Amino acid sequence: MQTKNKVFVFLLGTLLSLLAACTTTPDGTVDSESTPESVEGLPTATHLPLEPTYAAQIAGMRSPDVPDLPFPDNPDPSQCGIPIPWGDDNQAWLTGFYKGELIQPAVLLYDSHLRFNITAEAPHGSEVEVLLYQQNPVIDYYLVKIVGAETPNEGWIPAPFLSFEPPEDL
Repeated sequence: MQTKNKVFVFLLGTLLSLLAACTTTPDGTVDSESTPESVEGLPTATHLPLEPTYAAQIAGMRSPDVPDLPFPDNPDPSQCGIPIPWGDDNQAWLTGFYKGELIQPAVLLYDSHLRFNITAEAPHGSEVEVLLYQQNPVIDYYLVKIVGAETPNEGWIPAPFLSFEPPEDL
């Protein structure tokens, strides 16, 4: 009996895969020639790019306290890398500067690379310990721990706000 169930599940999966492959084009849009258009006056379905949809969903779930970044962020979280341990050379500093301008005098740390919530903050120039690194398509993120700070003292920071060289005084 189990063999019949396995065969049925395999055939059903194969059939669904073929159906999906036959009704979409290589760029992910619906192939209008393969989909029924028998009802006149109704628009045919199209597949929108995922990036604007994900970006809008993420923005809608963010705390109102989370500011916009002064640089492009990762639009599609499904394209982001898997965090990996940073290693032994983990000393770094928070920097609130971007393109020569002090953007964040108090540098913000976030709950994830999606930046739903602020988990901690520390002044520009604060020393941190890098714990994890996440390589992403647009902006890399680091999980850092603020040295000597009371909890909450950890969070994710976009790469432009992290320096591996001690910052100059303000």
